[in-house]
Amino acid sequence: MLSKTEAAYKILKDYKKPLHVKDIIEIAIKKGLIITKGKTPEATLRVDMSLENKRRKKQKKEIRFYPLGEGVWGLTKWKK
Repeated sequence: MLSKTEAAYKILKDYKKPLHVKDIIEIAIKKGLIITKGKTPEATLRVDMSLENKRRKKQKKEIRFYPLGEGVWGLTKWKK
């Protein structure tokens, strides 16, 4: 099993386009990358991605995700 953020990174990398957190969660569950028991895993993923960005920024590491709004996220490396 992967963490939600690791699964999100893998899915975004594989799909090569920004996706809504709901779609990321559905794909991750369907592919068996994560197991979730929560009622709002997409909300949790959105928070997890934001927190990862804050942690990485504080550690002076490259940020992997960027929000496009309305729950849609992409990979920072696509912006380069």
